[in-house]
Amino acid sequence: MNGFISGSRRSTASRVAVITVSGALALSLAACSSGRGGDSGTSETSSSGTTEVTSFALVAPENESDFGYNQAGIEAANGAAEELGIEVTIVPDAGYDNIETVLNQVADGGAQFIVAHASGYNVGAASAASAKKVPILIQDAGAEENVPGLIAAAKPEGQEGGYLAGVAAALSTTSKKVGMVLSADNANWFAMSSGFAEGVYSVDPTVQVLYTSVGPAAYADAAGGKVATEQLIASGADVVFGMGDGATHGYLQAIDAADGVKYIADIGDVTPGLSDPSKLLTSVRWNYEPAYVQAIKDVDAGIFGTVTYPVDVENGGMYLQETENMTPEITAAVEEASKGIIDGSIVPTIATSAEEVAAVIAAKGA
Repeated sequence: MNGFISGSRRSTASRVAVITVSGALALSLAACSSGRGGDSGTSETSSSGTTEVTSFALVAPENESDFGYNQAGIEAANGAAEELGIEVTIVPDAGYDNIETVLNQVADGGAQFIVAHASGYNVGAASAASAKKVPILIQDAGAEENVPGLIAAAKPEGQEGGYLAGVAAALSTTSKKVGMVLSADNANWFAMSSGFAEGVYSVDPTVQVLYTSVGPAAYADAAGGKVATEQLIASGADVVFGMGDGATHGYLQAIDAADGVKYIADIGDVTPGLSDPSKLLTSVRWNYEPAYVQAIKDVDAGIFGTVTYPVDVENGGMYLQETENMTPEITAAVEEASKGIIDGSIVPTIATSAEEVAAVIAAKGA
């Protein structure tokens, strides 16, 4: 799965239930979940005495219409269910309030493994896993958070995807100005931003990299996202890399209204959100499916909670979406950069703050 793979959404033959959060959540989950070859809410046990996962769930704060993080998690859960031939229950729009209660209800509904798809869920997930003895995959945590049998994390290597996007941007710009817009002070987006700047400079250190933020936590601020993107375009950027969840809708509005500007999305496929899809240069797609599949296999093997699961270039978890704007020259350069990341000859910087991103931009690849 290295390099480019299709960004189209796969169909799934596995059984999928989508549940809205309500007081009847646990009852709804119990009604919708049934074990592969067994009774509802039961598990199968292998000869080694470990539990075989036949039904799992993903809980997400928003839904897949964000064209980003939530879309990626939901698509990956469906893909993992199809790949493993098991059942999945999707719980979107769970928000952030009372998440421990929601996770407890999901566990009571029969899920034998849960993906808590937000770093803001990590504390509640640890409590729910301990209370219900159900393994839960959390987000963006280090090995120190691992609890054998109960807690492990999926860890996107955003700097790798950002680097590839920077290569594509540098080979696409004619104004020699490219921009980044973030909707929040988010560790993953800081890492993608530093990687992006270094990718740009690896091709052409004379390209100017512009950087702006909608706000410290403006994830869903579409209006603010539109204004911020318009400012980048007014400053001369003809390629814009947007990171934003719901704010992405504003980014896309600004791109649609501008002439001669290409857009690089993050995490999901934004094609349906553009009135003119030809304006999409590419998207840094985050494919959680390899991480989910391996985590479930490790639950089956009784070793879950001993490692962190990367979402990176090497395992196909981080890649650039194919579009008609990805010319053979860009494709070849991105493939070469991907090989360098995999063999360790290219190690993009992981920025952890806006100040660190600014320092990478100022260094111009030096």
